[in-house]
Amino acid sequence: MEASNSKEGDGDNKAWEDAIRKMLPVGAPLPDEDHLDYSIAVEYQGPPIPYDVPRVDPLHLIPPFPISKPNKFSTFKNITHRPSSTSRSHFDSPTGLCDSEIDLHKSPPPDKKNVVVTFTTPKHSETDEDEIEEDDGYSSSPSDAASASVANPQTSRIQKKERKRGICSRCEKRSRLKEREACLVCDARYCSSCLLKAMGSMPEGRKCVSCIGKPIDESNRSRLGKSSRILRTVCSGLEVKQIMKAEKECAANQLRPEQLVVNGRQLTQEELAELLGCPLPPQKLKPGKFWYDKDSGLWGKEGEKPDRIISSKLNIGGKLKKDASNGNTRVYINGREITKIELRVLKLAKVQCPRDTHFWLYDDGSYEEEGQNNIKGKIWEKAFTRFCCSLFSLPVPPATPHGLQEDSTTFSGRSVPEYLEHGRVQKLLLFGLEGSGTSTIFKQAKFLYGNGFSPEELQNIKLMIQSNMYKYLSVLLERREAFEEEAFLELRTTNLDAKESAPGEAGVHGSSQCIYSINQRFRHFSDWLLDILAMGDLDAFFPAATREYAPIVDEIWKDPAIQETYKRSEELHHLPDVAKYFLDQAVEISSNEYEPSEEDILYAEGVTPSNGLASVEFSFDDRSPMSEIYNENFECPPSLTKYQLIRINSKGLHDGCKWLEMFEDVRAVIFCVALSDYDEMWSRGTNPVCNKMLASREMFESLVKHPCFRDTPFVLFLNKYDAFEDKINRVPLSTCEWFRDFSPVKPHHNNHALAQQAYYYVAVKFKELYLSISGRKLYVSQTRGRERVSVDEAFKYIREVLKWDEEKEANIYEVNGEDSFYSTEMSSSPFIRQE
Repeated sequence: MEASNSKEGDGDNKAWEDAIRKMLPVGAPLPDEDHLDYSIAVEYQGPPIPYDVPRVDPLHLIPPFPISKPNKFSTFKNITHRPSSTSRSHFDSPTGLCDSEIDLHKSPPPDKKNVVVTFTTPKHSETDEDEIEEDDGYSSSPSDAASASVANPQTSRIQKKERKRGICSRCEKRSRLKEREACLVCDARYCSSCLLKAMGSMPEGRKCVSCIGKPIDESNRSRLGKSSRILRTVCSGLEVKQIMKAEKECAANQLRPEQLVVNGRQLTQEELAELLGCPLPPQKLKPGKFWYDKDSGLWGKEGEKPDRIISSKLNIGGKLKKDASNGNTRVYINGREITKIELRVLKLAKVQCPRDTHFWLYDDGSYEEEGQNNIKGKIWEKAFTRFCCSLFSLPVPPATPHGLQEDSTTFSGRSVPEYLEHGRVQKLLLFGLEGSGTSTIFKQAKFLYGNGFSPEELQNIKLMIQSNMYKYLSVLLERREAFEEEAFLELRTTNLDAKESAPGEAGVHGSSQCIYSINQRFRHFSDWLLDILAMGDLDAFFPAATREYAPIVDEIWKDPAIQETYKRSEELHHLPDVAKYFLDQAVEISSNEYEPSEEDILYAEGVTPSNGLASVEFSFDDRSPMSEIYNENFECPPSLTKYQLIRINSKGLHDGCKWLEMFEDVRAVIFCVALSDYDEMWSRGTNPVCNKMLASREMFESLVKHPCFRDTPFVLFLNKYDAFEDKINRVPLSTCEWFRDFSPVKPHHNNHALAQQAYYYVAVKFKELYLSISGRKLYVSQTRGRERVSVDEAFKYIREVLKWDEEKEANIYEVNGEDSFYSTEMSSSPFIRQE
């Protein structure tokens, strides 16, 4: 009898397990009794009550189970009648809403129909004011969603479309402004309340429980090992570290051999282990087709230029094909026809490479022509060649030798694949018209993020400053003579009626004086200096004679005639605004013991090449107040993103734009405009004189329209705001033809208020121009190039722009692509006169 009862008990338990298993997707584990949060409808057996209650009969589960829509407003619904004889039940535990619709089937009498009990137990979080709920009919469980995404791709696409609206896949709550954590496999997204319930202990990283053991979606591979803000919110620092480690090391998350094709052949498991276990594996490897040069170690995507250099002599893939990189230069390296960019770098490295030349290139950079057995040199030996390769995104071998290769079997024991730990350098191009402040911003970047200037560079800067001082003085002396002639001509015109003033011009010059006249000693020095300048021999005398002539330079600068000339500096187009800064300290600068200060270097001209390229590399902490939450208990060190700031001077840019075609992978273009240029004139070469702001606009348009920057974000630096603030009250902004419709809201006598209005107006004009050409948003930053804090904020703003651009593609924050957390859209301005 006892055995019979025991068997009946086991049978009941098994029946309940079968019933629950039918409600879950295939392969999902049964919940523990302690965590069983499903609701079961049972017949009421309490004390008598004054009203009728529905009768509950045993339940027969017949798949498939229909999905009912959760009710959000009532805890107990009225009894309804259904003619159907099919029993149905739906348990929606993930939402915390136990919504059950049960058809109770029993052989009823003819006058009695089946009863349906529908009830809802709301969760307290439903009433949270910060959640935005919307009924989209999306009520399937996350496990069902995961199974459906694998079984039916069309359903998966529909679900992803729904998720973009900010709906949690588990609780179905919607909030566009709250971050969601996405499953690496099915892309189901969860809010902070549902994350741990849906993903559990995350033994393979951020995957739904039903997705454990499945390969990740390849579009999410770049997220491996990168923790999110929401994960750090719900887990401790140590837990996040362990989850990220498991996510990177998990076998299910690694690349599969069939996903990689090298030289036209799929890799085997042994070849993949050898590739990833070598001393120099390819970084951030993704599925695709690649080519590999076993002799030199060059590696790249099929049909493209070399991407990096990995360990050589690896026994992987097929034979290197002639058209592997789709070159058309008829110059060959190890049997591969090279690309135009590679050919240009070879020519810059002084390698003779006429058409139909075949080279052998080895992993140390040494090369020789085929059949000659004569090493001609090493391509990457010179620093200039390595610099060119860096600019044109061509790989160079590491500074340290490859060393002995590791055994391919050691890959499985490595804690973290190296290719996941290295970051790529993000290139930033800095453009601007002459005098816009690009040189100052570049030097500020070297002081802020680089290593400053070496002693040798400081010595060259010192000599440059001393020589420039005489160039500034020569411009003043030359214009002084012209102003003096104008003054004498005006004097003769006013005294035309006086007969006694008729003697020759020499007499007038010798006897008459004006505010621009200087004494004979200064005149002799002026004639001597201008003659040297006219013959082009200035560098032969200065800065060698700087100390000898320092006293007279100081005297001439302080002379009233020169000071009157300087007051008309707006007419001195070749005199930079830094002339006064250096001439005021002429004696100190001319001393042999003079050492340029950081401020002197910022003011100095010619520190960076005037007609070529200059670059500086630096790193930024990826964390920021805008995009991250600082966690003091998080033990993992912050990741650093490497940047390379490349300044291209406008003089070099106008020479056929040769450099632009070489920059294919630029991360952002920074265009610098001096706000104070709106009333200044400018000319290049033999071109007619034009407004400098209009010249900047023309240059900006040409860059935006250049095919190399079709998909590259632009950041506009409106520089020299301090000078702009001083000038705006004296010279109206409408002086520039482009700004004729500028009309302040009301007259302002406060320079600051008027300058702010004018700044926003100029920003909107550039934004509208950029939008009309590219259809995209232009990011604008206000800068003062000589203030270090201002430049630092501008570069951090660029970092946020790049982070937003990356996150916009992944849609991490579930917002519209045109919305941004990092910039304020200035779509219109109240300072534009309405016609």
